[in-house]
Amino acid sequence: MWIVYCNICVRNMRKTALRRMQRVHTVGTTISVTISMCLIRGSGEKQSKLGSVLQRAFYGSSGRVTLFEQRNFAGRRLDLTSDCQKLSEKNFPDRCNSVQVESGAWLAYEHENFRGRQYLWDMFDRGEYNCTDRWCAQGDHISSVRAVKQDNNPPRAQLFERAGFSGKKTELHDDIPNLMSRYNLNRVSSIRVMGGTWVAYQEPNYRGAHYLLEKKDYNSFSDWGAQNSTIGSIRRVRFS
Repeated sequence: MWIVYCNICVRNMRKTALRRMQRVHTVGTTISVTISMCLIRGSGEKQSKLGSVLQRAFYGSSGRVTLFEQRNFAGRRLDLTSDCQKLSEKNFPDRCNSVQVESGAWLAYEHENFRGRQYLWDMFDRGEYNCTDRWCAQGDHISSVRAVKQDNNPPRAQLFERAGFSGKKTELHDDIPNLMSRYNLNRVSSIRVMGGTWVAYQEPNYRGAHYLLEKKDYNSFSDWGAQNSTIGSIRRVRFS
């Protein structure tokens, strides 16, 4: 009798455990489906916000970027989800020839501790950089990388012809691949970023040396790290 009773108890326990597992699976499936439906039905802005939430859940607040030693995403690789002052401490060479941005935006520097020439890696053109030319680099030397902070305010920037926010003023809300052809402007000596995060290039069509412009006032071109006031194009930084 005891043996029969124990067998019945074991079977009941197994059935209870199975039902609980099924409920957990159902809840997980419901959450997954709900998230998918929100992404499908939501507006573009809601999709972006939800996408950012999911990215933070998987990769942390900064996002994720992968550096490759060789072109075309080959050779040794390094995954980053936060700032890195010295790539050498990650046992990664100071040579980087391709990059894959999975989320967020990143600023790479020639030297350690975020110094020297800077290069932007973001989700522009799907975040795929199969060679150094894709990020307008003169070489493959990268020694530090930091995450770019996202500003969720509507994109808005004011460009001034002279230092100290004087002279001709041009207000932007979207990407401009050629400032000269659009606004007859290629000299900018001060910038006021009022919303969003931007990147300015010395040459048209987003080529040449470039400089990150975060939400603040830049009284002169030296404030954003340039040696002169030449700007050929400017665009918004893409985080997703």
